[in-house]
Amino acid sequence: MKDSYNTTSKVRPYNKGELIAAYTGDIMTTNAGKRWFQKEISQYPGLMDTLKRLGYTPRQRIFTRAQVQAIFDAIGAP
Repeated sequence: MKDSYNTTSKVRPYNKGELIAAYTGDIMTTNAGKRWFQKEISQYPGLMDTLKRLGYTPRQRIFTRAQVQAIFDAIGAP
C-alpha cells in the first residue's frame, strides 16, 4: 500500500519533541509543550483509546509507527 502522506510527514517512530515540532513548527520539549500536545490529541474522539490500545502511555517518549499512523489518521499529517 502506498503511503498517502507527503515525504515530510513520513510514518515512522517519532519522539514527542519531533512530533510536536512537526505540528507546531517549533520544538516544544518543555513540560508545557508536552501538556499542550497531550491536550490536543485528547480532543479527537477515539484517538486516545486507539493510542492506548496500541500501547501508548503518557510517560512514553517515543511514538511507534502504528501510534503515529493513528495520530495522522485522526488529526491529519503535519
